Amino acid sequence: MSITRINTNVEALMAGNNLRKLEFNMNRTMNRLSTGLRINTAADDPSGMGIANSFKSQLSGIRAATQNAEDTLSMMNIVDTTLSEISDIMIRMRDLAVRAATDATVTTTQRANMESEVVSLKAEITRKQGAISFNSKVLFNGSLSGGTATAQVQLGPDNIAAQRFSINIPTLTATGIGGGMSFNNGMHISQSTSAQVAIDIMNSAISSLGTTMTAIGSMEQEIERKITELQATEVNTAAALSRVQDADMAGEITEFAKQQIMSQAATAMIAQANAQPQSILTLLGA
Repeated sequence: MSITRINTNVEALMAGNNLRKLEFNMNRTMNRLSTGLRINTAADDPSGMGIANSFKSQLSGIRAATQNAEDTLSMMNIVDTTLSEISDIMIRMRDLAVRAATDATVTTTQRANMESEVVSLKAEITRKQGAISFNSKVLFNGSLSGGTATAQVQLGPDNIAAQRFSINIPTLTATGIGGGMSFNNGMHISQSTSAQVAIDIMNSAISSLGTTMTAIGSMEQEIERKITELQATEVNTAAALSRVQDADMAGEITEFAKQQIMSQAATAMIAQANAQPQSILTLLGA
Protein backbone atom coordinates (compact mmCIF):
# COMPACT_ATOMS: atom_id res chain seq x y z
CA MET A 1 0.00 0.00 0.00
CA SER A 2 1.05 3.53 -0.59
CA ILE A 3 1.53 5.40 2.66
CA THR A 4 -0.24 8.34 1.06
CA ARG A 5 -3.55 6.43 0.97
CA ILE A 6 -5.13 6.07 4.40
CA ASN A 7 -8.75 4.94 3.78
CA THR A 8 -7.79 1.29 3.13
CA ASN A 9 -4.91 -0.20 5.08
CA VAL A 10 -4.26 -3.29 2.96
CA GLU A 11 -1.25 -4.43 5.01
CA ALA A 12 -3.28 -4.30 8.22
CA LEU A 13 -6.12 -6.22 6.57
CA MET A 14 -3.72 -8.90 5.33
CA ALA A 15 -2.06 -9.20 8.72
CA GLY A 16 -5.47 -9.38 10.40
CA ASN A 17 -6.59 -12.11 8.00
CA ASN A 18 -3.44 -14.11 8.74
CA LEU A 19 -4.05 -13.64 12.46
CA ARG A 20 -7.59 -15.03 12.13
CA LYS A 21 -6.24 -18.10 10.32
CA LEU A 22 -3.67 -18.59 13.05
CA GLU A 23 -6.34 -18.27 15.74
CA PHE A 24 -8.46 -20.91 13.97
CA ASN A 25 -5.51 -23.30 13.77
CA MET A 26 -4.58 -22.59 17.39
CA ASN A 27 -8.12 -23.38 18.52
CA ARG A 28 -8.05 -26.67 16.61
CA THR A 29 -4.64 -27.55 18.06
CA MET A 30 -5.80 -26.66 21.58
CA ASN A 31 -8.85 -28.89 21.07
CA ARG A 32 -6.60 -31.78 20.04
CA LEU A 33 -4.31 -31.22 23.01
CA SER A 34 -7.24 -31.07 25.44
CA THR A 35 -8.90 -34.26 24.13
CA GLY A 36 -5.86 -36.22 22.97
CA LEU A 37 -7.68 -36.86 19.68
CA ARG A 38 -6.54 -35.86 16.21
CA ILE A 39 -10.11 -36.18 14.90
CA ASN A 40 -12.69 -34.45 17.09
CA THR A 41 -15.20 -33.60 14.35
CA ALA A 42 -15.75 -34.89 10.84
CA ALA A 43 -14.34 -31.58 9.54
CA ASP A 44 -10.93 -32.46 10.98
CA ASP A 45 -10.57 -35.47 8.65
CA PRO A 46 -13.76 -36.63 6.85
CA SER A 47 -12.37 -39.90 5.49
CA GLY A 48 -10.45 -40.55 8.69
CA MET A 49 -13.65 -40.15 10.70
CA GLY A 50 -15.31 -42.86 8.59
CA ILE A 51 -12.38 -45.22 9.11
CA ALA A 52 -12.31 -44.47 12.84
CA ASN A 53 -16.04 -45.19 13.19
CA SER A 54 -15.56 -48.53 11.42
CA PHE A 55 -12.76 -49.46 13.83
CA LYS A 56 -14.87 -48.32 16.79
CA SER A 57 -17.74 -50.52 15.67
CA GLN A 58 -15.44 -53.53 15.28
CA LEU A 59 -13.80 -52.87 18.63
CA SER A 60 -17.12 -52.61 20.43
CA GLY A 61 -18.34 -55.83 18.77
CA ILE A 62 -15.14 -57.66 19.71
CA ARG A 63 -15.60 -56.65 23.35
CA ALA A 64 -19.22 -57.81 23.31
CA ALA A 65 -18.16 -61.12 21.75
CA THR A 66 -15.46 -61.52 24.41
CA GLN A 67 -18.11 -61.08 27.08
CA ASN A 68 -20.22 -63.74 25.34
CA ALA A 69 -17.26 -66.11 25.36
CA GLU A 70 -16.41 -65.44 29.00
CA ASP A 71 -20.04 -65.92 30.07
CA THR A 72 -20.21 -69.16 28.09
CA LEU A 73 -16.99 -70.37 29.67
CA SER A 74 -18.41 -69.63 33.13
CA MET A 75 -21.50 -71.63 32.23
CA MET A 76 -19.44 -74.53 30.92
CA ASN A 77 -17.39 -74.49 34.11
CA ILE A 78 -20.63 -75.04 36.04
CA VAL A 79 -21.44 -77.95 33.73
CA ASP A 80 -17.96 -79.37 34.24
CA THR A 81 -18.23 -79.09 38.01
CA THR A 82 -21.69 -80.71 38.00
CA LEU A 83 -20.45 -83.62 35.89
CA SER A 84 -17.55 -84.08 38.32
CA GLU A 85 -20.07 -84.26 41.16
CA ILE A 86 -22.12 -86.81 39.22
CA SER A 87 -18.93 -88.79 38.61
CA ASP A 88 -18.30 -88.89 42.36
CA ILE A 89 -21.89 -90.07 42.90
CA MET A 90 -21.51 -92.82 40.31
CA ILE A 91 -18.26 -94.00 41.82
CA ARG A 92 -19.99 -94.17 45.19
CA MET A 93 -22.83 -96.17 43.62
CA ARG A 94 -20.33 -98.56 42.09
CA ASP A 95 -18.56 -98.96 45.43
CA LEU A 96 -21.90 -99.81 47.03
CA ALA A 97 -22.56 -102.36 44.28
CA VAL A 98 -19.18 -103.96 44.91
CA ARG A 99 -19.89 -104.11 48.65
CA ALA A 100 -23.38 -105.54 48.12
CA ALA A 101 -22.18 -108.17 45.63
CA THR A 102 -20.78 -110.39 48.39
CA ASP A 103 -22.81 -112.69 50.63
CA ALA A 104 -19.98 -113.67 52.96
CA THR A 105 -19.71 -110.51 55.05
CA VAL A 106 -22.79 -108.39 54.22
CA THR A 107 -26.19 -109.02 55.81
CA THR A 108 -29.54 -108.56 54.13
CA THR A 109 -30.27 -105.55 56.33
CA GLN A 110 -26.98 -103.92 55.41
CA ARG A 111 -27.65 -104.55 51.73
CA ALA A 112 -31.07 -102.96 52.10
CA ASN A 113 -29.43 -99.89 53.63
CA MET A 114 -27.04 -99.76 50.70
CA GLU A 115 -29.97 -100.01 48.29
CA SER A 116 -31.60 -97.10 50.09
CA GLU A 117 -28.45 -95.02 49.63
CA VAL A 118 -28.33 -95.91 45.94
CA VAL A 119 -31.94 -94.76 45.53
CA SER A 120 -31.02 -91.47 47.23
CA LEU A 121 -27.99 -91.02 44.99
CA LYS A 122 -30.06 -91.66 41.86
CA ALA A 123 -32.60 -89.09 43.05
CA GLU A 124 -29.80 -86.55 43.51
CA ILE A 125 -28.66 -87.04 39.91
CA THR A 126 -32.23 -86.57 38.70
CA ARG A 127 -32.66 -83.46 40.89
CA LYS A 128 -29.80 -81.76 39.13
CA GLN A 129 -31.78 -81.73 35.87
CA GLY A 130 -33.90 -78.79 36.99
CA ALA A 131 -31.68 -77.37 39.71
CA ILE A 132 -28.53 -76.46 37.80
CA SER A 133 -28.89 -73.21 35.88
CA PHE A 134 -26.96 -70.18 34.65
CA ASN A 135 -28.60 -66.79 34.14
CA SER A 136 -32.02 -68.49 34.39
CA LYS A 137 -30.99 -71.02 31.70
CA VAL A 138 -31.54 -74.59 32.93
CA LEU A 139 -28.45 -76.45 31.79
CA PHE A 140 -29.38 -80.13 31.75
CA ASN A 141 -32.95 -80.12 30.36
CA GLY A 142 -31.89 -80.49 26.72
CA SER A 143 -32.41 -76.87 25.68
CA LEU A 144 -28.65 -76.42 25.24
CA SER A 145 -28.00 -79.50 23.17
CA GLY A 146 -26.11 -79.13 19.92
CA GLY A 147 -28.01 -78.16 16.80
CA THR A 148 -30.62 -75.93 18.43
CA ALA A 149 -30.76 -72.16 18.08
CA THR A 150 -30.36 -71.65 21.81
CA ALA A 151 -27.06 -73.53 21.75
CA GLN A 152 -25.39 -70.97 19.47
CA VAL A 153 -22.81 -68.58 20.92
CA GLN A 154 -21.74 -65.46 19.00
CA LEU A 155 -17.96 -65.33 19.34
CA GLY A 156 -17.14 -62.53 16.93
CA PRO A 157 -18.29 -59.07 15.84
CA ASP A 158 -19.64 -60.13 12.41
CA ASN A 159 -22.56 -62.18 11.15
CA ILE A 160 -20.57 -65.08 9.73
CA ALA A 161 -20.70 -68.78 10.54
CA ALA A 162 -17.02 -68.92 11.49
CA GLN A 163 -17.72 -66.57 14.39
CA ARG A 164 -20.47 -68.73 15.90
CA PHE A 165 -19.92 -71.72 18.17
CA SER A 166 -22.35 -74.49 19.08
CA ILE A 167 -22.33 -75.95 22.56
CA ASN A 168 -23.77 -79.31 23.47
CA ILE A 169 -24.79 -79.92 27.07
CA PRO A 170 -26.31 -83.40 27.45
CA THR A 171 -29.79 -83.97 28.83
CA LEU A 172 -30.02 -85.28 32.37
CA THR A 173 -32.98 -87.62 32.85
CA ALA A 174 -34.28 -90.21 35.28
CA THR A 175 -32.36 -92.91 33.41
CA GLY A 176 -29.02 -91.19 33.17
CA ILE A 177 -27.22 -88.42 31.32
CA GLY A 178 -26.74 -88.17 27.60
CA GLY A 179 -27.53 -90.97 25.21
CA GLY A 180 -25.47 -93.89 26.51
CA MET A 181 -25.71 -93.92 30.27
CA SER A 182 -28.97 -95.60 31.20
CA PHE A 183 -28.53 -96.95 34.72
CA ASN A 184 -31.21 -95.68 37.05
CA ASN A 185 -33.86 -98.23 36.14
CA GLY A 186 -31.50 -101.18 36.16
CA MET A 187 -29.28 -100.19 39.06
CA HIS A 188 -30.35 -102.26 42.09
CA ILE A 189 -28.23 -103.90 44.80
CA SER A 190 -30.85 -105.36 47.12
CA GLN A 191 -29.55 -108.83 46.22
CA SER A 192 -26.02 -110.00 45.61
CA THR A 193 -26.83 -111.16 42.07
CA SER A 194 -28.39 -107.81 41.09
CA ALA A 195 -25.47 -106.03 42.74
CA GLN A 196 -23.08 -108.01 40.53
CA VAL A 197 -25.02 -106.86 37.46
CA ALA A 198 -24.99 -103.30 38.87
CA ILE A 199 -21.18 -103.31 38.80
CA ASP A 200 -21.24 -103.75 35.01
CA ILE A 201 -24.00 -101.15 34.69
CA MET A 202 -21.98 -98.59 36.62
CA ASN A 203 -18.78 -99.41 34.71
CA SER A 204 -20.62 -98.60 31.48
CA ALA A 205 -22.22 -95.48 32.97
CA ILE A 206 -18.91 -94.15 34.31
CA SER A 207 -17.22 -94.80 30.97
CA SER A 208 -20.01 -92.97 29.12
CA LEU A 209 -19.82 -90.08 31.57
CA GLY A 210 -16.08 -89.88 30.95
CA THR A 211 -16.77 -89.48 27.22
CA THR A 212 -19.24 -86.70 27.97
CA MET A 213 -16.80 -84.94 30.29
CA THR A 214 -14.11 -85.15 27.61
CA ALA A 215 -16.46 -83.46 25.13
CA ILE A 216 -17.31 -80.73 27.64
CA GLY A 217 -13.62 -80.18 28.38
CA SER A 218 -12.86 -79.88 24.66
CA MET A 219 -15.57 -77.23 24.33
CA GLU A 220 -14.11 -75.33 27.29
CA GLN A 221 -10.66 -75.39 25.69
CA GLU A 222 -12.09 -74.16 22.38
CA ILE A 223 -13.82 -71.24 24.12
CA GLU A 224 -10.63 -70.39 26.02
CA ARG A 225 -8.71 -70.31 22.73
CA LYS A 226 -11.39 -68.08 21.23
CA ILE A 227 -11.12 -65.68 24.19
CA THR A 228 -7.35 -65.45 23.64
CA GLU A 229 -7.94 -64.79 19.93
CA LEU A 230 -10.53 -62.10 20.66
CA GLN A 231 -8.26 -60.40 23.18
CA ALA A 232 -5.42 -60.28 20.63
CA THR A 233 -7.79 -58.93 17.98
CA GLU A 234 -9.04 -56.28 20.41
CA VAL A 235 -5.50 -55.06 21.10
CA ASN A 236 -4.62 -54.79 17.41
CA THR A 237 -7.91 -53.15 16.45
CA ALA A 238 -7.47 -50.61 19.25
CA ALA A 239 -3.95 -49.91 17.95
CA ALA A 240 -5.29 -49.34 14.43
CA LEU A 241 -7.97 -46.99 15.79
CA SER A 242 -5.33 -45.10 17.75
CA ARG A 243 -3.22 -44.53 14.65
CA VAL A 244 -6.20 -43.03 12.84
CA GLN A 245 -7.84 -41.09 15.66
CA ASP A 246 -5.37 -40.21 18.41
CA ALA A 247 -3.30 -37.04 18.35
CA ASP A 248 0.49 -37.02 18.25
CA MET A 249 0.88 -34.98 21.43
CA ALA A 250 4.55 -34.11 20.86
CA GLY A 251 3.82 -32.91 17.33
CA GLU A 252 0.73 -30.97 18.41
CA ILE A 253 2.64 -29.21 21.23
CA THR A 254 5.37 -28.23 18.76
CA GLU A 255 2.76 -26.94 16.32
CA PHE A 256 1.01 -24.99 19.09
CA ALA A 257 4.27 -23.29 20.12
CA LYS A 258 4.91 -22.30 16.49
CA GLN A 259 1.38 -20.93 16.15
CA GLN A 260 1.79 -18.87 19.34
CA ILE A 261 4.96 -17.25 17.99
CA MET A 262 3.36 -16.57 14.63
CA SER A 263 0.28 -15.13 16.32
CA GLN A 264 2.44 -12.73 18.32
CA ALA A 265 4.29 -11.76 15.14
CA ALA A 266 1.04 -11.19 13.26
CA THR A 267 -0.25 -9.01 16.07
CA ALA A 268 2.95 -6.96 15.94
CA MET A 269 2.64 -6.60 12.18
CA ILE A 270 -0.91 -5.29 12.53
CA ALA A 271 0.42 -2.68 14.90
CA GLN A 272 3.17 -1.78 12.41
CA ALA A 273 0.70 -1.62 9.51
CA ASN A 274 -1.57 0.63 11.52
CA ALA A 275 1.37 2.91 12.39
CA GLN A 276 2.51 3.42 8.79
CA PRO A 277 -0.32 5.82 7.73
CA GLN A 278 0.58 8.12 10.63
CA SER A 279 3.62 9.21 8.63
CA ILE A 280 1.26 11.21 6.42
CA LEU A 281 0.93 13.65 9.29
CA THR A 282 4.42 14.92 8.50
CA LEU A 283 3.05 16.36 5.30
CA LEU A 284 0.67 18.43 7.42
CA GLY A 285 3.48 19.62 9.61
CA ALA A 286 1.96 17.75 12.58
